[in-house]
Amino acid sequence: MIPAWQIHRNALVWLLLAFAAVILIHSAHLPNWITLAALVSVIWRVQRYRGVWPTPSRWVKLSLLAMCLAGLFLEYGKLIGLEPMVALLVSAYTLKLLEMEHRRDALLVVFLAFFIAAVQALFDQSIGNAIYILGCILLIIAALVGLHQGDVLLSTQSQVQAQTQFRSWPRSHALRPLKKGLVILLQAIPLMILLFIIMPRLGSLWAVPIQSHSAKTGVTDTMSPGDYSRLGRSADLAFRVSFDGEIPRQHQLYWRGLVLSDFDGRQWSRSGLDSYRDGGFLQWFGKSIQPWDSLIERRGQPIRYSVVMEPSQQPWLYSLPTPVPQSTGVALTRDFWLLSSVPVTAKKQYEVDSWLDYKIAANDLSNYRRSIELEIPPDYNPRTVELAQRWRREISNDKALVRKVLGLYNEKFVYTLQPPLLGKHSVDEFLFDTQRGFCGHFSSSFVFFMRAAGVPARVVAGYQGGERHPDNYLLVRQYDAHAWAEVWIAGEGWIRVDPTAAVAPERIEANLEEALGDNEGFLADSPLSLMHFRHINWLNNLRLKLDSLNYSWARWVLGYDSIQEDLLEKWLGAYNPLRIALALLIAGGGLLGLLALWQLRYRFSSKHDELDRVFLRLCQTLEKAGIPRETGEGPRAYAQRVAERRPDLARQVKGINSVYEHMRYGSEGQERLKVLKNAIRRLK
Repeated sequence: MIPAWQIHRNALVWLLLAFAAVILIHSAHLPNWITLAALVSVIWRVQRYRGVWPTPSRWVKLSLLAMCLAGLFLEYGKLIGLEPMVALLVSAYTLKLLEMEHRRDALLVVFLAFFIAAVQALFDQSIGNAIYILGCILLIIAALVGLHQGDVLLSTQSQVQAQTQFRSWPRSHALRPLKKGLVILLQAIPLMILLFIIMPRLGSLWAVPIQSHSAKTGVTDTMSPGDYSRLGRSADLAFRVSFDGEIPRQHQLYWRGLVLSDFDGRQWSRSGLDSYRDGGFLQWFGKSIQPWDSLIERRGQPIRYSVVMEPSQQPWLYSLPTPVPQSTGVALTRDFWLLSSVPVTAKKQYEVDSWLDYKIAANDLSNYRRSIELEIPPDYNPRTVELAQRWRREISNDKALVRKVLGLYNEKFVYTLQPPLLGKHSVDEFLFDTQRGFCGHFSSSFVFFMRAAGVPARVVAGYQGGERHPDNYLLVRQYDAHAWAEVWIAGEGWIRVDPTAAVAPERIEANLEEALGDNEGFLADSPLSLMHFRHINWLNNLRLKLDSLNYSWARWVLGYDSIQEDLLEKWLGAYNPLRIALALLIAGGGLLGLLALWQLRYRFSSKHDELDRVFLRLCQTLEKAGIPRETGEGPRAYAQRVAERRPDLARQVKGINSVYEHMRYGSEGQERLKVLKNAIRRLK
């Protein structure tokens, strides 16, 4: 059975190339079985074109659809959310390629490809991703052009004739769709730039929540022993920071994220005091809610910096101590950590002022808050509780007790990315048995010890340090994730204590790699990262230059709203939707008009003007030979008259005229123009 329509080879090649490019860009956040299904679909499509495999029956299609839906439910548990919906869309795209029967099916595959390629911008806004999406769009346009180049009707053909015609597409035409697609894409760029400048941002589109099993690694709102050692294996970027002045010293770079006060014996989490109800905030998205004087004393001058944060799928942000947000959409809690108005599902830029010299809650700690920061679960870690209470009886001064506990860590403890597993009494086992751990082990055990000794303490989760870029900004990566402690001292308030520094001071003064030495676990989850090759100068310079390019792109795109607002006010005054629409109409109409004029000029001048000049040269040559062209005489009549007058020139003139007529009225291309010029040059 021969279908009424079949795509020709050239169009199929471009369609499959576009399909592969679009699937590849989404493969990082799609289940592996969808990528495998796409590969099978491509193979089936090729084999079907070759006549080896049959068209899938209706039952096969329904079975594949049911399998895809079942796979999506097993993978995600629901179809609500961006990533499940993208997976559903890609699955439909794959199945549509498989069942493509008619011209409308092919066009639907092309238009689905446009949409799916654009959706990738929701996951990654880097300059490399933008260039890749443009490449995908170019391939999709080439496929669309290819579909219009030579549709073949099969209703009156035999299978052998059809296959012969499909496979006899001239090789010289293979790149025509790509060339034409490139021209179309370049023609669209001015209009794209215009829309980018004038059209307002659709904030709600870019705030689509991305919740899935493949969410990025990072600091969460809970901490168990071993969590941060897993982050130490990843070179993924967490955020970049640019300072208005000098970058603070490495040991000052404590990027505060969350305060964890509840401990259930195994896991630390935020307490109910950190809820988003009234009383939990000092500043609510630009508006001060309560006075700060009784909570904090700031000294010295603030430092201002700008953070570009990578998607974390969480609402909390990171800053140096005692921040004051300077951007909209950022709130400040009573514990002096920052909160975004929506989860960070795309790159987010915000500005902060921070005071590094401060006192928090120096004069008073409420009884309720004190009870929260002293609570330990009963029947856990009895050896630690006994030692803490004994030391408390011996040492009445809180700061002296802190120093003694830090001295304990400084004796035999080892800082490692590969700590042993711990049981129910995790703090006891760590302090008295294994004595090997990462920052989470040290901060957790220290806070538990201080609470058992009657000193209010809590865990702070965030990042520490960062890589200094030659362009004077910081790169903070997932392996910089860190947890430290805060203890409350009467008259001084909450002070930072980092027990990790007592064991591995290199971690605070330098970086994680210096602290671990040749530990094989470092960056184990990022085997392809260029961070592995920092010792090779040219590779390291390439890595830094690529990062600088990406950072500049991110800051320009994320900071464009204010630039756009200034431009619109300058051009349109007090702009409103009507003025924006009129500006788009005028500017867009002008661009399209110029494009139309250019197309007309190209159409009538590129080939025909040159052809007319060549024909005029022929007329001048023949006029010198004594046979001038008469007024109103056509090329064919002129050639016939020349042949009658000069039989010796008859063959040459008729051949030249034949080429001229084919170029003028037929489909001969510019490659024949050179032949025509040479023939006239040889005419005598």
